[in-house]
Amino acid sequence: MVFMSSADPGWLDAVYRNEPLLTQVTGGIPTSSSTQPGLMLRMLEAMDVADGMTVLEIGTGTGYNAALLSARLGDSGVTTVDIDPDLTGPARERLGGLGLSPTVVTGDGALGHAPRAPYDRVIATCAVRSIPPVWLEQLAPGGLVLATITTGLHGSALALVGSDGHGRILPERASFMPMRSHADPGFHALKAQAGPAAGERATELVPPLDETAGFVLGLALPQVVSFGLPDGEVPGLYLAHRTDGSWAHALHHGRVSQGGPQPLWDQLEQAYADWASAGVPLPQEFALTIDGIVQQVHTSDGALSYPLPGAAW
Repeated sequence: MVFMSSADPGWLDAVYRNEPLLTQVTGGIPTSSSTQPGLMLRMLEAMDVADGMTVLEIGTGTGYNAALLSARLGDSGVTTVDIDPDLTGPARERLGGLGLSPTVVTGDGALGHAPRAPYDRVIATCAVRSIPPVWLEQLAPGGLVLATITTGLHGSALALVGSDGHGRILPERASFMPMRSHADPGFHALKAQAGPAAGERATELVPPLDETAGFVLGLALPQVVSFGLPDGEVPGLYLAHRTDGSWAHALHHGRVSQGGPQPLWDQLEQAYADWASAGVPLPQEFALTIDGIVQQVHTSDGALSYPLPGAAW
């Protein structure tokens, strides 16, 4: 893994290329990146900001998106929050170097930032498993939250939700690093708690799953995490329940083994069959409804409906 600096040839071209850039690694794990500029623009367009509005950004990162918002709305209209002082400090300095001074807060983005609420818009440049209810609580009437919903099967989709709790999934695809409090457990920790094997059989549902399937089927199995196996393991897709030791290991040649108290691959096959029976709706054919702490992603006809996990997973 090689990091570039402003002293390196080609640095400026890389910064302005329409690609995401990894900007921070902590303990060998990527923990921050600069979003693909084209995606940032499309998300800002989806938010439909207007003069005089206030925006809360969750995930300051390099400060790039906060700079765009500040240039559009003015410093006083922008608040940006990140949990990592190693990100907020440099971002504040970069923004100051551009003559911009939005409110940059070091804190847990899942809590929003109440002192400057209410906000007309909340935008998250990190992925969440469900919308933190406080984001809606800190919205002004008629306000909007734009955030990426992610699943443990590595599917994700942009959700646009109003202050009344009604929202929709947008056709625009977006992939972000997870909010740290919403991150999945690691492979080795889950493998260590795996229950005894219950046998092997054939399956017609052969990995890999594409992103659409990863999103819809991940909604159906909210407590399941998937992994492409590390080097040295038999290749394929490994599913693991977050807490109870259930697991499944599916191979590319159509065989699957599983174990623990729940047959995870059976559940995945049933979820796929339900999705197929409903006509294989795409993510943008789903709506999102939030009522207090209850959040449901569902098709308009109610054929498919999935609860999103609450804050205490």
